Amino acid sequence: MSDLILAADLGGTNLRMAAVDSVGHPHNITKRPVPKGVSPAGLIDLVEEMSSLCCDGLHGEVRALGFTAPSPIQLDFDGVLTKLPNLGSVTGMNFKRDLEDLFKLPVFMENDATAAAIGENWIGASRDVQNSVCVTLGTGIGGGIIINGEPLRGPDGIGGEIGHITVEPNGRPCKCGSIGCIEEYASATAITRMAVEFGMNVANAGEVYEAWQTGDEKAESVFASMGRYLGITLAGLANALNPEMLVICGGVTAGWDAFSHHVTAEIEKRAYPAAAKRAVVARCGLGDNAGIIGAARSAFLRGSI
Repeated sequence: MSDLILAADLGGTNLRMAAVDSVGHPHNITKRPVPKGVSPAGLIDLVEEMSSLCCDGLHGEVRALGFTAPSPIQLDFDGVLTKLPNLGSVTGMNFKRDLEDLFKLPVFMENDATAAAIGENWIGASRDVQNSVCVTLGTGIGGGIIINGEPLRGPDGIGGEIGHITVEPNGRPCKCGSIGCIEEYASATAITRMAVEFGMNVANAGEVYEAWQTGDEKAESVFASMGRYLGITLAGLANALNPEMLVICGGVTAGWDAFSHHVTAEIEKRAYPAAAKRAVVARCGLGDNAGIIGAARSAFLRGSI
């Protein structure tokens, strides 16, 4: 087996980890829930436990670690996690340093949504596309932007923070400190909240989708609203960046048929005709593995492995 990257995708709800080879194949994919209010030490303990499972039975050599986090991460990232609206208990943790101390290997980090964009651009839906936008719909909303084949991180690591684009100037407060962010209107958390506000007895976005499949009118209204807000956001990005593809990733894509047509309708209505025609709206090709594959790709490239 070839050289391997131990790659992990840290989200607000789950931690996913695998050993990824040089062609992007993940081995021994492992997933664990991130305990609510997890401490920095608890998170490192979880990583250590999962890493042994990921490497079990493999004969390749792990050369580096590629990790994502839902935090601003610039190219020369110092490792300190900041701006974690959905994982506040580890704010201020030097994740990179703690991982290096544990594994005695180089650690390369990416924002979680930027990693998903890198993964999709490597072997997923936007493969061979030079300019694309990736939106991850999960507990929150993230974004990754590829321009001329390169990820846009920005000097402060904030490039691609699509989830905190304002869609309602006087809207709901967001955990980021702003108000009216798209995260409050199109994430899995938002879908569940809107459904409850409509009077539905549901515990998560998956149950809202199940209700939609039975023809529930309230569920249809929820997804129509969610798709409209997401389409407004993507129409603005289509105009601003003129990408060839808009890739939608994350757990919410399980309900693709409930909202995707609302998204494309808004893009067609609001974006310049040429930009709307150019930007193909696509469902992710790598599913939940986009983040870990992108994290591995980044480590392979940045570590010259």
